[in-house]
Amino acid sequence: MRECGLAVLAALAIGCVGVIGPAKGVDPGGGTPGRDSELAVIAARYFPGQVVANPPKRIQRLTRTQLDVTTKTLLPAYYTTTAMDTFPPDPLQTNYEYAANISFNQNNFTPYTTWVDQLAARVQANSASVINCAATDTTCLKTESNKFVARAFRGTVTDTQLDRYSSFLTASVPLVGLSAATADLVNVTLTSPNYVFRDEVLTDSAGLLLPAQRLQNITYTLADAPPETVALSSVTPGATLQTLDGVPKTVDQILATPEARAKLMRFFAAWLEIKEPDEFIIAPSVFPEFTPAVATAVVEEARAFLNYQLSKAAPTLKDVTQSTESFVSDSLASIYAIASPGTTKLVNLDPAQRLGIFTLPGVIASHSGPTTTRLVKRGVFFTRKVMCLPLGQPPPNVDTAGVLAAAVGTERQKVESVTSVQPCTGCHSYINPFGFMQENYDAIGRWRTTDQGQPIDASISVDFLDEGRLSTTTPIDALKGFTNSMRFKQCFVRQLFRFYMGRDEVPGDDPLLRDMFLKFAASDAQAIVEPLRVLGTSSSFSQRSEVQ
Repeated sequence: MRECGLAVLAALAIGCVGVIGPAKGVDPGGGTPGRDSELAVIAARYFPGQVVANPPKRIQRLTRTQLDVTTKTLLPAYYTTTAMDTFPPDPLQTNYEYAANISFNQNNFTPYTTWVDQLAARVQANSASVINCAATDTTCLKTESNKFVARAFRGTVTDTQLDRYSSFLTASVPLVGLSAATADLVNVTLTSPNYVFRDEVLTDSAGLLLPAQRLQNITYTLADAPPETVALSSVTPGATLQTLDGVPKTVDQILATPEARAKLMRFFAAWLEIKEPDEFIIAPSVFPEFTPAVATAVVEEARAFLNYQLSKAAPTLKDVTQSTESFVSDSLASIYAIASPGTTKLVNLDPAQRLGIFTLPGVIASHSGPTTTRLVKRGVFFTRKVMCLPLGQPPPNVDTAGVLAAAVGTERQKVESVTSVQPCTGCHSYINPFGFMQENYDAIGRWRTTDQGQPIDASISVDFLDEGRLSTTTPIDALKGFTNSMRFKQCFVRQLFRFYMGRDEVPGDDPLLRDMFLKFAASDAQAIVEPLRVLGTSSSFSQRSEVQ
């Protein structure tokens, strides 16, 4: 009776949406009244659309994280092995715009069903926590089956479906016994599409998702969790959503949970493309200091830093991008060229060398290697993911790797000699400055002042910021300029939207994105949770149109 199906994969184009020129002198086009006028102008430039277009209806497979949280909530007494450990990852860690396309395939279907088989076997060994009835009490069996299936399907279940599952249980008990029949009920429930997928399909006449779908949409979007995990009820969703202040209260309740903060941590790890310790491509022949222990330490430092900043009651992006503190262990002392701290502790770093998350070795090494700083790779990351500048694919038949390998001089000199001619100059006018500004950090994140025996030149000058031309000579000044810019702030809001919505934005999302940006950037507060609150309470967030 396993009912798992395959979601249909769609081909999506990669690329940031945005404008190159600064946003000054633009008609706000109906900016929100009462907002700072200059900010409204900038918001209208980056998010010009005025017509809300509700996204199409869709069905989404739960991610591995969501499957773990959902199953642990449903079967806490039997949950011992995580889906993360047994279920192969979907290729979405950094391409989170594709999250709506995750599916079952030949690589993950069998591991998933094997994982469910193991859960069912544990249920069979002690089934009373699922079905606590006498084997001969048909009424109790049906009632308990209905309760279990309704919770598993998170309120999106019909009476016909409930009857089907309860009939399966009552028919099985005389044949295989209560324990085995309960295990089979768990198995067919957890391998049903109603469990592993959630739908954004059923709507009322106004296009608003029905209460059960809407509540799931809010809890899974903001916290990767079913309603019960965050002390809400999927069985009676209307009680939460149908009062005037019900949705804002629900959203605030969810955003205050550990699950919501854990999802925020996952966003930063995905946005920054922080590698796992075994994923670094740093060549040990060139950087023998980057041992497995150091690789683990740089990742743990990045996580500890993010956890410290994001666990605050009202975390801000400035705390993440401009702090000069971090958690340094003995393994990292040599990377920072400081005395061993003896134990991992919060350390004040040299403010002339370090400024926030972008200067942590774990982030730097994630965009380096194997033998060099790979400043073009670093620059592409900043161009696409940090500043959302439009960037196309490299021209065909251009052997950039071969040409760079043949070039001489510092890494900057090599890149400049190769990219200063057509057809490279267009894209590299954006890419190169982001790479050049980081050249004081070697491939594993150590501060350096020379490359190939020559002084590092980290100077840049760019003219694509709303604040005017930015000219700097140090990575710290460059990072301050970029992370204080409106272009950076609007890109951060876009990346939040893409990660939490599991898709790229479209013009019809502009009104929502504009509201998220205005709330985030007002008074330069950079309060990270505020745009998520706007997202969760937006009418367009929970309204759907027919698939186009």
